[in-house]
Amino acid sequence: MRFCLDDAQARFCAELAGYLDGLDTTGVVDAFEVDFTQITGRAREFVRRLGRDGWLGVGWPAEYGGQGRSALEQWLFLEEMAYRRLPTGNLTVSSIGPVLARLGTEEQKRHYLPGILAGELDFAIGYTEPDAGSDLASLSTRADRSGGGYVIRGQKVYTTGAHIATHLWLAARTGPPDSRHRGLSLFIIPMDTPGITVHRLVTQGDERTNEVFLDNVAVPVDARVGEENCGWEAITLQLDFERLFACSLLRWQYEQVVRSGAGAAGGEAAHRREALARLGAELEAVRLLTLQAAWMIDAGETPYAEASMAKVAYSELRQRLAQQAMALQGTAGQVRYGEPGALGGGYFERAWRSSPTFKFGAGTNEVQRNIIAQRGLGLPR
Repeated sequence: MRFCLDDAQARFCAELAGYLDGLDTTGVVDAFEVDFTQITGRAREFVRRLGRDGWLGVGWPAEYGGQGRSALEQWLFLEEMAYRRLPTGNLTVSSIGPVLARLGTEEQKRHYLPGILAGELDFAIGYTEPDAGSDLASLSTRADRSGGGYVIRGQKVYTTGAHIATHLWLAARTGPPDSRHRGLSLFIIPMDTPGITVHRLVTQGDERTNEVFLDNVAVPVDARVGEENCGWEAITLQLDFERLFACSLLRWQYEQVVRSGAGAAGGEAAHRREALARLGAELEAVRLLTLQAAWMIDAGETPYAEASMAKVAYSELRQRLAQQAMALQGTAGQVRYGEPGALGGGYFERAWRSSPTFKFGAGTNEVQRNIIAQRGLGLPR
């Protein structure tokens, strides 16, 4: 693995920066930050502009409308966008699209990939259930064969974006009740399919998520991604991509923490410098973990343990960054997001409240440590 960008990658970063500098982003950041889990209004228009200009699918194969660049360049794109606090299509573009490009049928690729890269299609991920979160292989939503398709019954929870999504990326059990991961299949279902009901949930960080109820939802066989009972590959691959690209926002957050610590003097200044230096070193470690995983993808490998390592390091650093910023801001840092007197609009107060969700979203950190131990270190279960 290289520890610096080569000339082509450096040119790519310069080209991307020049392109973004030439765009009118008025109102985009504000529209996106109201709730980063939703891309609506001005933020949606911006994503569509990225699609028209060929920038959404940086790391996608050229035959599906992408730029055919590396996974590392895809990550550099996402980091630059996050640094500027601009939307990119979220997990639909960064994780679901790449999985479809690898595991979908040619018909599925032709049907879905152009719409994703045009910024027209949004997928919500339907994995977690009330009794199946960290142990995803125990999920009980069923997809039973009926005529020429399936009938799906069950409930999902924490299905972020389901209220605005065009499609649901759904994991359901097609094997016997005790088949665990060997009996799961993956389906793509339009959200306007009869039998789907979405109920609102709000996290402690004020982000909206949802419960989704599936009551005799009928889908054709070609809604399934991959073979029956073989959905675990698509599920885990999507989660690996999600974990890999999640840490792109940290560089901007760290700079805001540094600014929060400016202005101290004497011993307090030395203490703050030490705290900020530690956080900066952790940030570089997280970036290297992520770049290592991207490099592995480009080498044809699957970064099972490496993606989990990056996810654990990212989510825990995100919480420490928010906590350090609030400490540096003093009592004003505790003023709730959006309230009068909140420093920086209360960004870090809200980030601190929302940070626990990043430690269990895409798989709890406890489960990630098990993956690291088993797949990375070869330890027994």
